[in-house]
Amino acid sequence: MRQLKPEVVESRKKNLLQWVIHYYIKNSRPVSSSLIAEEAGMGLSPATIRSILQELEDEGFLHQPHTSSGRQPTDKGYRFFVDYIIDVQRLASGEKERIESQYRDRIDELDTLLSETSKLLSKVSHGAGLVLSPQMKDQRLRRLELIPLSGKNVLAILVTEAGLVRHWPIRLNFAPSARQINVLNRFLNDHIRGSSIKDAQTVVMAHLQKMESEFRELTGLADELLREVGKIITPEALYVEGADNILSYAEDIGDISMVQSLMRVFNEKRRLTGLLEHELGRGQQPQKGGALRPRTHVSIGAESGLPELRDLSLVTTTYKYHDRVVGVLGILGSKRMEYSRMMSLVDYLGDIVSRQMAAWEEEDLGG
Repeated sequence: MRQLKPEVVESRKKNLLQWVIHYYIKNSRPVSSSLIAEEAGMGLSPATIRSILQELEDEGFLHQPHTSSGRQPTDKGYRFFVDYIIDVQRLASGEKERIESQYRDRIDELDTLLSETSKLLSKVSHGAGLVLSPQMKDQRLRRLELIPLSGKNVLAILVTEAGLVRHWPIRLNFAPSARQINVLNRFLNDHIRGSSIKDAQTVVMAHLQKMESEFRELTGLADELLREVGKIITPEALYVEGADNILSYAEDIGDISMVQSLMRVFNEKRRLTGLLEHELGRGQQPQKGGALRPRTHVSIGAESGLPELRDLSLVTTTYKYHDRVVGVLGILGSKRMEYSRMMSLVDYLGDIVSRQMAAWEEEDLGG
């Protein structure tokens, strides 16, 4: 009997595994040896197919839910599939055009951009779209303005270099005059631009101590304002859209208690935020080979570290500002997702968000 070369045997096994996983993703049905013989067009005998399937099952790439049923991928099988396609991912030009059209109307605040991005991720993927905003404590200030309301009440508006906008009312201990507000606004914006939020108070107070006495009356007002600014250094915002789409995968997730646990994770957000912060840390690590852009990362099932996500896959990438990784976006969906398309989608949107943030800076500098 003719012996096949080991590389031929291995190639045949990989090709069959790819076909099985692709079929399962598309049809959500366990794959039998007879189905492979009829439809795969690999020129293999039923006995050879059964032998290869058994090897793949023994190696942990496939499993058989019931002795009489076909095979379906394990997490290890999905991992093989993702690793194989990671370098050949594609996004059709027509789909890129539709995505670009979502951003043509100017989105002038980062909050709006990230919210719209999570909606678009959900809409295109039919899964849950997740976007983690830049870390507030590391943001550098572009502008801080006070607008008098009435009496002791003022409205503070903060804009960071990355485009985050925050506004909140402040009740002071005294009613500032229009002159005090105007002078303080000019003073603040002469000195805080480029300072981090956490350093702004130190920077401003150091300058105030050097001022003539006529400006020292602003010390109390500036101190109170910047203490309020310090209070807005809150956990990063997580934008989640399409969590209800996950319910369509209920048959993949299992019993109702697992579905309920998963919905609690979405509602609380804290653990999802922690998961994306971990992805952010991964993206901030130096890239091999001097890569300028981060690669898309896929966590399959238990790889995410959250038990509630054991029946789902998470596809993420990071976005940048000033060549510095500042946030994360991604898709959470069925293990049967079309990985190549989803990986291209998050990679493409990560690039769009990065480019939009850079465009705002160019507009500001040009204006």
